[in-house]
Amino acid sequence: MDTIELEERVQSLVERELEEGPIFLVEFSVRGSKGSHTVNVFVESDEDLNVDDLAGLSHDIGFMLDVEDVMPGRYTLNVSTPDATRPLRLPRQYRKHIGRNLRVHYRKHKDAFTEVCGELLSVQEASIQIQNGKGTVKILHDDIQWAKVQLPW
Repeated sequence: MDTIELEERVQSLVERELEEGPIFLVEFSVRGSKGSHTVNVFVESDEDLNVDDLAGLSHDIGFMLDVEDVMPGRYTLNVSTPDATRPLRLPRQYRKHIGRNLRVHYRKHKDAFTEVCGELLSVQEASIQIQNGKGTVKILHDDIQWAKVQLPW
């Protein structure tokens, strides 16, 4: 099984484990080679997520990978939430950050990009609203190249 097939299989199992729940997959990767793979799974939740939740999820995913015999040889599984340096990837992630400051790099016109920093006021299905010192900016999710939470320090 090549790396792409392996990643697709792992992603399918992880998504099946997370179906219908408040926890959702943000990003994952499979790195390494047979006998020394590392599987990194980054998840978020619509609710508070604690260490026990992550440990339980890690156990469940590891069990599924073992039962389905997906990973050839030994592997390391890391399940965590994305840290503050990782960009927000999914519209669903933005809801938890209402009231926080974001830096958003987005397409303003056809091929022109710009950035705005400010407080995330609201999240709609198709857009977000950022308040900065100049006013309110509405940005379509499809136009966002990346967005990061700005830490207060």
